[in-house]
Amino acid sequence: MLNQIRNRYPGIRFFEKEEQKLFFGRKEECLDLQSMIKIKSLVVLFAKSGIGKSSLINAGLIPRMEKDNYCFVQVRFQDTNYTPADFVKEALKPFYQSSIFNQHASEVNPNVGLWEYIRACRFGDEENPKTPVFIFDQFEEFFNHSTNRQKELASTLANLVNNRIPDEVQSQMRAIPRRERTKEQLNWFSPIPAKVLMSIRSDRLSLLDELSTEIPTILRDRYHLKPLKIDQAKDAIIEPASLVGDSFLVDPFKYQEEVLQEILSHLSNENGEIESFQLQILCQQIEREVWGRQQGGH
Repeated sequence: MLNQIRNRYPGIRFFEKEEQKLFFGRKEECLDLQSMIKIKSLVVLFAKSGIGKSSLINAGLIPRMEKDNYCFVQVRFQDTNYTPADFVKEALKPFYQSSIFNQHASEVNPNVGLWEYIRACRFGDEENPKTPVFIFDQFEEFFNHSTNRQKELASTLANLVNNRIPDEVQSQMRAIPRRERTKEQLNWFSPIPAKVLMSIRSDRLSLLDELSTEIPTILRDRYHLKPLKIDQAKDAIIEPASLVGDSFLVDPFKYQEEVLQEILSHLSNENGEIESFQLQILCQQIEREVWGRQQGGH
């Protein structure tokens, strides 16, 4: 939960979903990534560290797609004391329906896996069903887990993105005579409509090839997030400073043109691009200086 009094620039951390109104400069990328996810079952977002992948997802993509009947299951694999499947189950708790699971599966059954747990979830309601989008941010962390622990999630993801049900679940369905299959059973024994977004650093992108046996198309649909262009960086600098509201650390302020140009020149690389991380750190420092002046009555 964000503090009531907040900065206009996040500094060293990434943007949160609640900060969507502060997130500027990435409209084109948001629209492109949103279109890809709607069309494809699996999309890989990759970029150098510090370019703003997590911010794009949290403050750009999620708020837009929630308006289109999508809901989001965000997962990180940062702790190797737990399995990747454990992290997914934890993220699914708000959607999990134990009554559905107990009706069709059993946790003591060694053949019951992560797919069944997801199938027992309800995303939205009967009148307004939503499509879940599994977001695996900083997916490079997944490869810190042992190969054995990776297998269950890889197998489940393969079933999700290929719109199929596991072989063992198909066997259970075939054991039920067609005439005896209920509506609830038919729903259980059906593919899970879902989307998957993996976010990973560029220098770790090749690790995804380790999952190509389970998911042959894993590297097919990729989106390369690049640094900000000059015009995008201008928006990311100017627009947050001009917002009006009583929840900000400082009152609205403007950048003098010569100061703005100095910032852009200082942060630009040889291609005229600017990394979001560096921009946010510098702008937050400027914001603090402005706060000091405002406190001093200047």
